[in-house]
Amino acid sequence: MKKKILFVSDFDKTLSVGDVGHILSAKLGISDKKFDQKIEEIKRRNIVQLGGELAHLIIRDPDYVGKVTKDLLYEVGKEVELKKGVPELMKILAAGIDNYRFSTYIVSAAPKECVEKAVEHIFPAGNIYGTTFIYKKGIVQDVEKTNAGHAKVSTIDMLKLKENVTRNAIVYVGDGSSDVHVMLHVMSYNGYSITVSPAPYMGHICRRSVISSNVLSILVPILEDILKYDQERIRAYFEGRGHAILEWNRADTEWLDIS
Repeated sequence: MKKKILFVSDFDKTLSVGDVGHILSAKLGISDKKFDQKIEEIKRRNIVQLGGELAHLIIRDPDYVGKVTKDLLYEVGKEVELKKGVPELMKILAAGIDNYRFSTYIVSAAPKECVEKAVEHIFPAGNIYGTTFIYKKGIVQDVEKTNAGHAKVSTIDMLKLKENVTRNAIVYVGDGSSDVHVMLHVMSYNGYSITVSPAPYMGHICRRSVISSNVLSILVPILEDILKYDQERIRAYFEGRGHAILEWNRADTEWLDIS
């Protein structure tokens, strides 16, 4: 019998190169600098869950209110640049590895329409849980549900029940502050979390940190820690798929701030 793993990934800067918020803002004539300032101000005021800042702007900020349509969100999704290896990673997980099979989902605070369009023909739309909006004549009026902060935890728990897996059979991959709650939740039940960000605080709450421009790198800790491959076998696995590992540097880093 194959062992079942619930594999859940964030989207922005985890599977994608950039952030959908910057693309959407540019289409509305808002510069990256101004968008970043708006996000930082929302974080400073702590008025929404971490990761829910874009949704807040869309329904509250005068520069966005009444200007964001469902069609515009799909347009943004078309322009999202995915990291290298996303299609192949999804194929590998769908097929399974050895006696492990993976039920794969994307859970993101990004608008669901953006994620759906970005991974169209690569990933099933029914397995995407993003922020959803209420529309009137195709224009965003309000948020129906956002998958940010604690909401991601609720979604993970729902998927656990749906897929009927134990909590230690959950793998979560993310990159930033909006993933902190769900990563702590997964880790508290002996699940497995991976960060693709070099941020110091992420390393403290994740099993492994993997920094690469190719998302196939996410397979390395899964192969090593869950499937118990040694480094030689991991290299052989990648070479067998036509991907030689050119550089593999590993280090335990201490982050210090001394007065």
